[in-house]
Amino acid sequence: MLKGSRKYWVIAIICGLAASFLSYRYLQDIKIRYSPDDLVPVVIAKVTINKDTPIKAEQLKVENLPGKYVHPDALHNIKDVAGKIATTSIIASEEILGPKLLSSADKANRLAYMIPGSKRAVSIPVNEISGVAGFIKVGDRVDIIATIDLPSVSLQGAEKMSAYSILTLQDIEVLAIGENPEILDKKNPGGGKTLTLAVSLQEAQPLVLASERGNLRVLLRSPVDQSRTNLAPFQLNNFLVYSGAPN
Repeated sequence: MLKGSRKYWVIAIICGLAASFLSYRYLQDIKIRYSPDDLVPVVIAKVTINKDTPIKAEQLKVENLPGKYVHPDALHNIKDVAGKIATTSIIASEEILGPKLLSSADKANRLAYMIPGSKRAVSIPVNEISGVAGFIKVGDRVDIIATIDLPSVSLQGAEKMSAYSILTLQDIEVLAIGENPEILDKKNPGGGKTLTLAVSLQEAQPLVLASERGNLRVLLRSPVDQSRTNLAPFQLNNFLVYSGAPN
């Protein structure tokens, strides 16, 4: 009786394994029959990626999609996406498209992406003299002196305008020169140019006022000098004292 039961158990196990194998083969045949033969690897966003943020590899995955449903601009390798900047918001499960990305080379042509955090870009006019004879390059750091007429009262009580030279800003980064990030045009010394500087909002106010109401002179700093100096406004009377001339 026991031997007969064991035989039936063995037969049942064999039948079960055979059924499992046949079911597996059947499902594989169905999968092959109904799966498209033009699957294409596509980079997909795992999570929502915000505009103007660098894309990290862990935010991405690769899925195989039917070729006829893949966007022509879709990217196929995570290495082609990681490290670039999203120029628009990308929602989770969305295909990553090339035109929605900004590479490091592209960033060099977009001034907005060159501005340090919390800073603003502001341009000032310069020429050969005020711009250090065209030797300033992008990435250099400069000081700005403004010469501006301010009202003062004479000893007789009369109001008059007096010229002051004021150290307005110090240790300011140059973002761009003219319309392109290049050295000032020394072949055209008489022509006007602009320097675009990275400043805080607090620094922008006196700089804009001085640019509108006075004259600016740019001082090129040594790249190793990060010091700052407190100087009082300078006027003609100070010049006479400084030069050693009698009062």
